Amino acid sequence: MNLNAKKLAKLDNKLLKKANLTGITNTSALKAVHTAAIAAAGVAASPIPFTDATLLVPIQSAMIAAIYRAYGNRISDGAIKGVLTAIATTSVARSVAGNIIKIIPGVGTVLGATMNASVAVAFTELMGLSIAAAFENDEIDNTNDLLNTISKATGFFKK
Repeated sequence: MNLNAKKLAKLDNKLLKKANLTGITNTSALKAVHTAAIAAAGVAASPIPFTDATLLVPIQSAMIAAIYRAYGNRISDGAIKGVLTAIATTSVARSVAGNIIKIIPGVGTVLGATMNASVAVAFTELMGLSIAAAFENDEIDNTNDLLNTISKATGFFKK
């Protein structure tokens, strides 16, 4: 790594810590969350209706795996996919309005894309930050703990 890259990485970590209002201390986990949220916004802003749900799962899977790695843990792809599949059904239902609006040419496309991007960013950030906070509080030991953490944070599966 050259000198400029080292300075840039140091500045990036300083800015990340300064902007961190969550109390999460692991900068690798924070980077994974924010990167995934930006990617989710890009996918959800697609002008094509109903394409975002299937593309968000791999982004969020990669984020979860990166958070696990940031805390020195491992999780199988199958476990992540199982958790996200359970959640995807509900999140698809929540994004229907934005996708239906996307069908209207012009204004509907822009409005629907904006709505879906906002929801995707908020949901991905919330999910990632909740998982990172649970790791910092030693609340995740298995896949059920992961599902419960996401469920509590997002309000999914409430009876």
